Amino acid sequence: MEKRFAENIIKPEVRRTSELPFHNDLAPGKRRVFLEKKLFSDSDLYVMVRTAKDVRPDQPEYVESHAHNVSSVYIFLGSAEELEGLKAEIVLDDEVYIVSSPAAVVIPEGVVHSYKLIEGSGHFSHIVLKGNYNDSLIIHNKGRQ
Repeated sequence: MEKRFAENIIKPEVRRTSELPFHNDLAPGKRRVFLEKKLFSDSDLYVMVRTAKDVRPDQPEYVESHAHNVSSVYIFLGSAEELEGLKAEIVLDDEVYIVSSPAAVVIPEGVVHSYKLIEGSGHFSHIVLKGNYNDSLIIHNKGRQ
């Protein structure tokens, strides 16, 4: 008997950060794409998880400012027992925030944003409410604050 939902179980792919516009390969750790149209044709979400270890405050920039035509969410989970231990700098329009895990950051449609992990170890997830990341881009290169 053929299982109807076998294709709904997806193994993530490890990919270079630079495959995304406005991103480069100076990002710490490993980037895994869990869900997008390339992996599951009916997907209406893009889901990525980056695993990073021992990130230092002198971490180079690796994401240029950009915006999406849909909302997205950043999720920060540290490696410590209470999901602590990962810190990031988030820029939303011209406002800079330092975020410590565990935390989620909601990025409304059209808000120019960027991020970088700046300290610790853990997992960073980015969920975009569109199955093709590139199709969600509307603005870029405003520059980091």
